[in-house]
Amino acid sequence: MVGAETLHQDEAVLLATALVDHVAASAGLQALFIKGPAATMMGLRGPHVSADVDVLVPPEDLDRVVQLLGGRGWLERPSGVSVVREYQHSKTLYHPQWNCDIDIHDRFPGMEAPPRSAFDALWRDRQYLLMATRSVPVPSIPAAVIIQALHSLRNMGDPRHVDEYLGLLQRIGATVHRDLVDLSAELRATAALKPLLDDLGMANLPMLPGAVSEEWRYRTSVQGTGTAYLVELMEGPWRAKPRVLARAIFPSRQSLRHDNLYLDESVAGLLRAHLSRWRRGLVGLPTAARKIRASRLR
Repeated sequence: MVGAETLHQDEAVLLATALVDHVAASAGLQALFIKGPAATMMGLRGPHVSADVDVLVPPEDLDRVVQLLGGRGWLERPSGVSVVREYQHSKTLYHPQWNCDIDIHDRFPGMEAPPRSAFDALWRDRQYLLMATRSVPVPSIPAAVIIQALHSLRNMGDPRHVDEYLGLLQRIGATVHRDLVDLSAELRATAALKPLLDDLGMANLPMLPGAVSEEWRYRTSVQGTGTAYLVELMEGPWRAKPRVLARAIFPSRQSLRHDNLYLDESVAGLLRAHLSRWRRGLVGLPTAARKIRASRLR
């Protein structure tokens, strides 16, 4: 008998994109595919193999899409510890026989407009690209620029995201600028996009507001669970600090499975997982403290 052939990562992502689109469309649901292959096809980033499918859906449809994909064997990935639960914006699905994840978003961080309004604005100007022989809806060029920029700007501690952001700047044509400003204002994303607008020479336009949200400050300062715990220890009430510290030192098995779906749950395996987590936390602590301090000065 001939053994099954493993899909290449890029093949899996394209096929999973087509699958999600088919599942959503068959149920009469809207689904907009963001980042990933679409950004590459639009010339907004260089060739890069995505690890997952990113799809944006109306907030009221999130659980329905998760349920429909669950009927096809896709399981919700353990979420780990969400220190600030109100900032959750997606659910991640995995399949034991697929080598990519599906991230289903009900909003996109940095866009402060109500999630349904933001989705409607992005859906209104959608275009279509061919993926795995299926025509799937993706954002317009200005919308895709905004999404790529927000994704990079909240992760600028990562050299890869810095490179992607600098590459995006080089790829934005002047004809996009006006639409970019208008759409960012409609999405209420101009505050988070200020570095991009600065770099494009547009940050001083009179209609561009204000301060970034508390969530955006959190997202740009917190990179990883360890930093999130540090933020909660610093900002949470005193009565909650012992509980936060205990969760940070001894996370639940669900949290450990977030890092490793195939966690060895023997005593020795759990000890190794804890030791590895403590080591990463100690190494990252100085950087985490600097990020948090910098975010307070903005």
